[in-house]
This record gives sequence, C-alpha cells and structure tokens, in this order.
Amino acid sequence: MNPLRRFVVVVVVMTLLAPALALAQQTAPKAEQKAPEAQVEKKAEPKAEQKAEAKPEHKAGKAEHKAEKKQDPANKGRVPVVVDYEGEDALGQRLAFELREAFRASAGFRLTGTGDKGLRLRLRAVPEFKDRPGLGSIYAVSWLFSEGGNVLSYFLDSGLGVIDEGTLKREAQSLTARTDELSGRFAYLLSE
Repeated sequence: MNPLRRFVVVVVVMTLLAPALALAQQTAPKAEQKAPEAQVEKKAEPKAEQKAEAKPEHKAGKAEHKAEKKQDPANKGRVPVVVDYEGEDALGQRLAFELREAFRASAGFRLTGTGDKGLRLRLRAVPEFKDRPGLGSIYAVSWLFSEGGNVLSYFLDSGLGVIDEGTLKREAQSLTARTDELSGRFAYLLSE
C-alpha cells in the first residue's frame, strides 16, 4: 500500500475513533456500596448519637473546604486542566510533556488531578510510518469537561495533527491556544 494512502487511512480511522475511545474510557467504575450490616447497625443507634456524629464531620468538612479556597488565591480564575496521554510513541509523549509545561507556565491554566472538576485533554499518538517510528507521529486529541470523581465526562471538541521533531513545541502552543478558546466558549461549565 502506498505510504500516502496509508497515511490517509490512519487519519480517517483516528478521526472516527478518537471521540468514541475518549468517551468509552471515561466510564467510571461504580461507587462502592456499604455492606448491609453497616446500614443495619446505623439504624439501630439512637438518632441523637447519629446527629452528634454528623455535626463534627459536617463542620470539619466546611472548615476544610474553606481552607482549600483560602490556600490557593493564586489559582483563582485559572482553569483547571488535565493532560492524559495514551500510547508508547516517543514524539507523542514529548507532545504531552510540552503541553503540561505550557499549562504550568500559563497564567490562565493550572494542572490538576484526574478527579478534579475541569478540562481534560485526551491525547493519543502513533508513529506516522510504522517502519520509521522516530520520523513523525500522528496524534488525536479530544477535549472533555469533567465534573470530577465518578461522573461521566462531556465531549467538547476533537482534533488531529501530524508532528515531527521541528514542529513539536509549535504544536503544543497551538493546542494550548485552542484549549484557551474552548475554556472561553464553555466558561459556564467551569464556573463555581
């Protein structure tokens, strides 16, 4: 098969599969359920004891939440973002690294954990030519909005591209700029 035709086939397949793969991988495991014995024991306790237990935890939870907000005034107004990379392609791994570094250096974004509310970039890369893996890579990226925890993420946008050694940093900056555009368009999702 001609290399150009192979390239076109790979791009078309990645275009069709990237959003579906990103959404399929977002399916979270079911939350653990309490054992029936624990529920029965809780019902057997007098209501006054249950209320006494609930109040300190509730107050502690509020105090921790207030402390979290007070600890990071520099993060106020910054969009939380996570970069998830999947694959073993060396150029793709470097693109994911450059993206994370661009978000760290940005005044508008902050990197967060996978369980936090914010934008998620799902990045997947494969070698452009199977016989010469270091020459170039084809990548697919999906932007998702995650409520955090075990909540299914919402698909926002996707894109494809080709990178090589010379275009790596420029492509990372382009993806960062596109993320900024999407964060502006979907700002209502990110508001507290």
